[in-house]
Amino acid sequence: MSVPKRVRRIVVVGVSIVVAFIVVQYIFDARERAKANDCYSVTSPSGRYRAEACETGANGNVVSFVGRLYELHSGALLARTDFDSMDGSLPVFMPDESAVMFRRGGDDASGTVAIPPNWRDKLRAKLP
Repeated sequence: MSVPKRVRRIVVVGVSIVVAFIVVQYIFDARERAKANDCYSVTSPSGRYRAEACETGANGNVVSFVGRLYELHSGALLARTDFDSMDGSLPVFMPDESAVMFRRGGDDASGTVAIPPNWRDKLRAKLP
């Protein structure tokens, strides 16, 4: 039972279109992050970390942000997260410094970075 060449070709073209769309969208998002402005920075109570939230764009009342977590002494970028918010609040460290919340409220965990960061947040910090 082999798959006809026509069906295989349609699947390859479809997958190629989806991948191309994802790559183009990522490039546009990376450019927006590079042009981030109106940054707010907060240092953790222990002085080990610095959290920074910067505006990357807006769509009506919803503002897009990039949140970054740095090690204060070395300046190394530890994690990055992208999130949308209507309040544009300052980053807030949990009292035990187990996480930093860039976005308050909402049902999902977007805009929150665990300390130490998980592998996805670390990977985002490495990519543009």
